[in-house]
Amino acid sequence: MLKILKASAGSGKTYNLAKEYIRLVVGDERPDAYRHVLAVTFTNKATDQMKQRILKELYLLATEPELSPYFKDLVPGTLPDRTTLQKRAKRQLSGILHDYSAFAVSTIDRFFQQTLRAFSREIGQFATYQVQLDREALVTESVDRVLDSLSEEDHTLLEWLTRSVKTDLDESGRFSLEGRLLDMARSLQKLPEGERFSKEELLPLQQTCIQVENDFRTQVSQAAAEALKILEDGGVSPADTNRGFLKALYTYVDLPKGKPVKAPSASFLDKAQDPEKWFAKTKAALLPKVEAALEGPLAAFVGLFKEPFRLYGTARVIREQVYGLGMAGELREAFTQIQREKNVLSLDDSNTILKGIIDGTPTPFIYEKLGVRYEDFLLDEFQDTSDVQWENFRPLLHGSVDSGADSLVVGDVKQSIYRWRGSDWNLLGSRLEQEFREKEVKALDGNHRTCRKIVLFNNSFFDYAGKELDKVLGLDPASPDSLTSLYADVIQHPRFPSSAPGSVEVAFVQDQMAEILETLEQLRSRGAAWEDVAILVRDNAEGAAVAEELLSHDIPVVSDDSLYVKASVTVRRLVSLLSLADSPDSPDKPSVAGFLASQMAVRIPERYHSLIDLAESLLRDLKTADSATFDAEVPYIQAFIDYLQEWVSTGGNNLPAFLKAWADASPKISSPATGSSVRVMTVHKAKGLEFPFVIFPFAEKVTLYKHGRSWCRPATAGTPLDSQADGHFYVDLTEGSAETLFRDSYLQERHLQAVDNINIFYVALTRPVYGLKIIAREPSEGEIKDLSQLLYQFVGKLGCQIGEPFDFSTLDRSRKGPAPLELGYASFPADSGGRLRFSPEAADYFGPDGSFGPDASHRIRGNVMHSILSRVTVPEDLPGAVDAAILAGELPEVQRESTLAGLEQRIASVRERGWFSPEARILSEAPVIAPGGAEYRPDRVVLHPDGRVAVIDYKFGQPEERYKAQVQRYVSLYRRMGREKVEGYLWYLEDNLIIFVN
Repeated sequence: MLKILKASAGSGKTYNLAKEYIRLVVGDERPDAYRHVLAVTFTNKATDQMKQRILKELYLLATEPELSPYFKDLVPGTLPDRTTLQKRAKRQLSGILHDYSAFAVSTIDRFFQQTLRAFSREIGQFATYQVQLDREALVTESVDRVLDSLSEEDHTLLEWLTRSVKTDLDESGRFSLEGRLLDMARSLQKLPEGERFSKEELLPLQQTCIQVENDFRTQVSQAAAEALKILEDGGVSPADTNRGFLKALYTYVDLPKGKPVKAPSASFLDKAQDPEKWFAKTKAALLPKVEAALEGPLAAFVGLFKEPFRLYGTARVIREQVYGLGMAGELREAFTQIQREKNVLSLDDSNTILKGIIDGTPTPFIYEKLGVRYEDFLLDEFQDTSDVQWENFRPLLHGSVDSGADSLVVGDVKQSIYRWRGSDWNLLGSRLEQEFREKEVKALDGNHRTCRKIVLFNNSFFDYAGKELDKVLGLDPASPDSLTSLYADVIQHPRFPSSAPGSVEVAFVQDQMAEILETLEQLRSRGAAWEDVAILVRDNAEGAAVAEELLSHDIPVVSDDSLYVKASVTVRRLVSLLSLADSPDSPDKPSVAGFLASQMAVRIPERYHSLIDLAESLLRDLKTADSATFDAEVPYIQAFIDYLQEWVSTGGNNLPAFLKAWADASPKISSPATGSSVRVMTVHKAKGLEFPFVIFPFAEKVTLYKHGRSWCRPATAGTPLDSQADGHFYVDLTEGSAETLFRDSYLQERHLQAVDNINIFYVALTRPVYGLKIIAREPSEGEIKDLSQLLYQFVGKLGCQIGEPFDFSTLDRSRKGPAPLELGYASFPADSGGRLRFSPEAADYFGPDGSFGPDASHRIRGNVMHSILSRVTVPEDLPGAVDAAILAGELPEVQRESTLAGLEQRIASVRERGWFSPEARILSEAPVIAPGGAEYRPDRVVLHPDGRVAVIDYKFGQPEERYKAQVQRYVSLYRRMGREKVEGYLWYLEDNLIIFVN
């Protein structure tokens, strides 16, 4: 059966999820029951909390069951007695700790990546592909590749881009080809599945749009001219009309080319439709002269600004996108090609790709690819699930329910604030219940997190706000999509164990920063520590401003802005020095980076093995020069090196490319869990967290609607665009969109944003435990445009003070660590079953005479020599190859000269054979794929200009007959590739012995 749990803020969601997990595993007799339960959350923090809760409660149930809050629910409800409960809890806990990788509590992205990796062959990627979080970098590179690859042979593409530029120049006098393509490339991620655009279809559509626009402009000009002529023939001047409102007609007679036609004012349209309003009382005698003749033409003019005007506006929107849409195919192809070349996959695309694989796939096959079978599913934060994520989960959940297993879905529509990432609260709101017949729906109406007065304030305010927003949006309160319906379960019963009532304060002030500082001062006077306070803001810009203000008053702060790796002085110094390594200073013009290097005595290496080596070398000098700053910023430095290492894995050791990527990157370090500092964070980051006291300033920033671009389908039925504009277009949904055929999309987006923003308010106001302070600018009266205006109406102009301020000196601040998990029961047997074996490498590394490494072992020395020779194409490469082996730690530096001399002598001895000739083409360890798919790598293949091929295999040790068969196989493969003159050689370098292999 499917259980749907609708859990409002603070109602015990984590408690119930963990309880269900424990019920499932201890209620199962199988010792590996934990392997068949999958719990999915949305953040790493939530995953960590869930795992800790499960392990802690299993430990208590295994040792002292009565101390666990779950004991009374599990006995006798799930298990027959206390002894059985203890025994099974012990067994499951032991299994999890010894088989931790099978403890399936993970984020939804991690689970989908695990699943997608199992299908790597189906998606055309190597199984070792990397997940790319920075989609923007791939998008930018795809645009650059499209533009860089243009050549004179690309006639169609060049003509298309030329038309685009000419159109921009004609209409606006400027163009930005790269900007237009970037905008389109970014948008393709959200393009509805299956949509495709072809240049052949777009050109006729463009012509139709131009025709619609021209026809409308002609009709408007003619209608305006006809109305003015009637006034002129009747001897009436437009200035004689009521305040001269008909003078506006002159602007429509000769419309300027290239400028959009704007609708007349609402006042004009109102007066034009009512002859009684045409003239003032003093000139009412003029009405009979023109009334009969003017009424029809004026009505026709006004009528043009109804449906015809909407069609005209739609044609303009579509026409402006034609050239960008025509490049969608090239941009998509370049994006896909870059991912395959770099063996990366954008995280944003993973769900869509996986959907294409899973769609219609039988559930057993999915399990077979995963290598594990899940029977029960626990899905957390379901209101944040996107449609495509749900499509990927649907077959698994249906399979679970159909087999009689239990699954649990938990969420709260009121906390859905991630629609910009694709989440769809309608899944939890209605669609899930409609899809599953066997279900049990339960709502949690208690609040165990927050003091009573705060809960009651939120109950009243959000009930009021939902109803008022329905009035603003013109929604029927009885509709299931109305705000009244979505907030129908907002009323909670206070269940917080403390008797403290808690407090809510709402203040409307001009200087919000001063109000924040005063609130912090009051909290400190009541015994609050800095870490008791969280300041929640709408976006990072506000957070940065608040953090800067607090720091200027010596108040310690942890904020999103302070966690950026680029905030580190040492990292900025390092990047500056890396740029100096990329472009060294000239002696007469030192740069800032050059001055920094000289002042801090930093040596820029002339040669480096990799970017990681270069960065580490510079960091060592920076630590020596300023150890205090370096030691204080270790987390930032580690995060930088992690970023660099990840970038190198796909971008290679290309320093200029890395510096370019770093300029656009914004990595962060993880937020510390402890520390005596005020937390400044966005509401989105605060979701799922709780704080003793919350300050929510700049509440007026939570606006009801903010225009943005979205893929929309116009309602073109019955219009000239009907058959050609049958698809989605990337539209900026402003208020003006209501006067186009995208009106329905605009109204829907307006409704959805209202839900998003009241939910942001809800999340912010439900984070506190003991106290809440809301600060906003005093709003102006008039149309409701932000949530603070509703708050202003609710509490009044002077704000409010509810409850009693909490005395923080009464808080128990002792930090008690968890009890040690000393299981004391049997662990898994250590018998390896033959899978483990001793590695002889350590013993091989040291010789009995005290030698080590290459001196102690022919095998190790052979590996080192192979590595060096693989870097040598011509004899001049040898010194650099030996130095690279030293830098890589393969060869002790003391052996440089002897190794160099020995290899120089060997290479000189084969000069006549041409194995190191600059005229030959050299393949070092290049893979050769046999017909059956096996891969072989000869040490060196020399392709001579005259067609001869020499295949050489290096050996270090005594000659053996079996080596010949290996070289013979290489020779045979090259002959099968069409090479006629192929010779094989075994080169024993220790004795400089060369054996010909036919």
